[in-house]
Amino acid sequence: MIPVMTMEDIHDATETFARYGVPADRIFSEIMRARYLDYVLFLNPSNQQYGISIEDLYDNMKQTAEKLGMYEGDADTYVRVYTLALRVDPMVFAPGVSPMTDEMKALVEYGIERAEKSGKTVLFSGVESYLPYAGRLWDKLADKRLAFVVKSSLWKKRLQLLFPRCRFLLPEDLAHDEVKYDYIFHGTGEGQGEERQLLPLLSEKGSMDWILPYDYFTASGDIPDGIRNDVRRDGRISGYFDLSMGEREYAFLRFDQGKEGVSIGNMGFAEGKCAFFEQLKMPLSAFQEADEWNYDVYAYNASPALQAILAGNILQMEHALGQEFDEVKKETLPAGRYQILEAEALTDSEILKNEEKPVVWDEPREGILLREGDLALSFHKGEFHFIPVGKGEEYVAGKGVFGLRMKGWYTPWFLKLYLDGPVGRLFLETMRSGETYAFSMSRFLRVPLPVSDRQKMEDITETAAKAVSRLAEAEQNWRRVKRESVGMMMGHSTM
Repeated sequence: MIPVMTMEDIHDATETFARYGVPADRIFSEIMRARYLDYVLFLNPSNQQYGISIEDLYDNMKQTAEKLGMYEGDADTYVRVYTLALRVDPMVFAPGVSPMTDEMKALVEYGIERAEKSGKTVLFSGVESYLPYAGRLWDKLADKRLAFVVKSSLWKKRLQLLFPRCRFLLPEDLAHDEVKYDYIFHGTGEGQGEERQLLPLLSEKGSMDWILPYDYFTASGDIPDGIRNDVRRDGRISGYFDLSMGEREYAFLRFDQGKEGVSIGNMGFAEGKCAFFEQLKMPLSAFQEADEWNYDVYAYNASPALQAILAGNILQMEHALGQEFDEVKKETLPAGRYQILEAEALTDSEILKNEEKPVVWDEPREGILLREGDLALSFHKGEFHFIPVGKGEEYVAGKGVFGLRMKGWYTPWFLKLYLDGPVGRLFLETMRSGETYAFSMSRFLRVPLPVSDRQKMEDITETAAKAVSRLAEAEQNWRRVKRESVGMMMGHSTM
């Protein structure tokens, strides 16, 4: 069993390796060697029964020197290196491995659960996206015939040494693979084009899950067009879900044989696990006939009210927020003083002024700079909040805060009034995943926006700004009254 290692465990193991003559940059090589030798030597029935001598282990170590370098210590010390190397998580010491996000961990755990319930043959594709979990995959699926698809030949060689019982393929090997897999997990997070080669490898009663960038999967072009056509013709798709991770939108496709219809909805995460929220279910034949991969079409058709609005040409999907507003993107901001705008400071009527002093950056940093006239938006305590940045104000967006900037004469006050209103809220509700929202800026910018002339825009802007200003003043007075009342109740004068 490969252990879960804490920072203290890693520090202790690194120091112990050093005492045995293995510097930090050599630890991963020694782990690869130990796991490879452990597999090869104990294929021998005699070694399985009687074990192996220190001298034989040391001699076999030397035979791997050309591939993995030479261990310079003596035989007795090498036994300690070998033993320690088998007791640690190899991927903790692997070079160039980035930590996994909690969302990716949940996705891989979901894949493991699906694989455990499947037949014997299992394929995990796009391993570079979840390398830190390679050991856990090996542990949890040790009774399966496990195969992995990796993009680089370097990682193929490394992983073959670490997990020699598994098969490792490059994407170009898929065309020649003759194994039929009972479960396939394709979680690259990046479209690579090998998706078309995975469908023929799925066994007749097999299951499969794909995570692909939404913009890649729905784009025009030979590769995405071919993938969508293959999925439609294959006839085993059972789920199509919209997924937001980080700042990007993904399509999650589930494949199962014999399911009644295609589930369409949002996917999110709750308590470290994947959660699916079905909005619509339609017969497979209808889904195939529609050949529609714009997720919004299904999400809006799941709402009778939105269906009526769009069918009556009250709004057009072609005229969306993204036609009139740009996302305020991250940029390199110079050193200086900045006020950070936290999500909880945004209300429906104002940006609350906090007591915190501006932060001082001694050097340039990446950030989203919101200026006068931008629409600041946040998601806080289960709700969206929108408010234009006031005259002369400037903020750096904190966690969970985003911004929209005018392209032309559609104003942030017009947009706020629309999004806070009943129709705008109907569109936002299509993003709901349980108690939260599957929010991504790309999907948000696809929300249909009413067409307006310039005079109407000016009238609405003036009305909205005045009304929200009065609301903000009333809320400020109410907060003041509450503070003063509490003071009076406690016997303190507030005058």
